[in-house]
Amino acid sequence: MPLEATGWATDANALADFLAEPNLGRVATTDEAGEPHVVPAWFWWDGRSFFIGAQADDRKVAHVRRTGRAGVEVDGDIRRKRGIFALGGAWVIDGEDGRREYVRITTEQVRRYRPDRPPHETAERYGASGRPVVIVVTPDRIISWGR
Repeated sequence: MPLEATGWATDANALADFLAEPNLGRVATTDEAGEPHVVPAWFWWDGRSFFIGAQADDRKVAHVRRTGRAGVEVDGDIRRKRGIFALGGAWVIDGEDGRREYVRITTEQVRRYRPDRPPHETAERYGASGRPVVIVVTPDRIISWGR
């Protein structure tokens, strides 16, 4: 299914530039009672999908496994009043593949969010604890606001 976008996000380069900034994302899922569940998260955008590291027992992971859907909201500094909301299919990469993918995307995220840290070593340390997984959200719709 082709991606439907509105506003400035219709320009793939503008979208990629915005998503390369160190803005925090928020992952939106739906719990078992149909209530929204929104949590902050680092993310990695590959030009088509959002990749979000998590722990296997996180609530957002259980919600994605159950519904196969998620949203990702990213906004810039409040003074800019610019952002996007992406909604689409979602799934979880787990097991050893999940751990490897977690380290790969976390290496990229550390470069953006913590440029003072050694990227790969930091990602390996983060990936060594718990049961890391990766949530992949491939949006079918992106709504953008601001300029």
